[in-house]
Amino acid sequence: MDTSGSSTASVVVALVVLGAFLFSAPRILRLTGRPVGVPWLTIALAVVIGIPSIAQYAGLPAIGDALRREPTLTLHHGEWWRVLTSLLAQDGGLVAAIFGLVVVAVAITFSAWIQGTWLTLGIFLFCSIVLNLLAIGWGAVGGGTSFASDGTMLSVLALGLLTTRNRAVMAAALVAIAGGVVLVVLDDAHGVAILLGAAIGAVHGAMRRRRDAGGRVSRDRSDPAARGGRG
Repeated sequence: MDTSGSSTASVVVALVVLGAFLFSAPRILRLTGRPVGVPWLTIALAVVIGIPSIAQYAGLPAIGDALRREPTLTLHHGEWWRVLTSLLAQDGGLVAAIFGLVVVAVAITFSAWIQGTWLTLGIFLFCSIVLNLLAIGWGAVGGGTSFASDGTMLSVLALGLLTTRNRAVMAAALVAIAGGVVLVVLDDAHGVAILLGAAIGAVHGAMRRRRDAGGRVSRDRSDPAARGGRG
């Protein structure tokens, strides 16, 4: 399965997903009414990922070699840390690395505001680890943040699909998910990341809907007016 993200279909779907996210995330945030604070997680990840990602193209290529996903070294020499550190080794050149960092910043900021900091971090890392484990099985060398970013953005879009009644948000989520299906059919690993993130967001959305429904029932039971009483 292709993990490079360099095919025409992969680039087009990536732009569609990013556009859907930029369109929907502010609307989902407004509808949820959650407070907006300093995006500390975004700042931390930008530093942790940005330093090695940029350094490998600024005269220190050994950093990328030490961190990137290497199936042979992982399977036969026990270098399993690469499953995690490949997140820090951007492939595709300096421009791609900078663009990837911008996408990370956007995805993490809105996701943290909408889903919470720790859940966002968990989704980001989980999607990266799962896809990199699969990529090792596929024998694909490389690295980058696209798996993690795709999964994080789709978790927000799927959450919006299940918890909002905004048709535009729902349509954007469905378009992004359809893009993931297309990539899976075309044997592109980024489609797997998209669908994994969508599944996580769907579970989160279902849990939120159940919690909100339970809260309404509890309020109705405690409100005499809702039971037809006079109070």
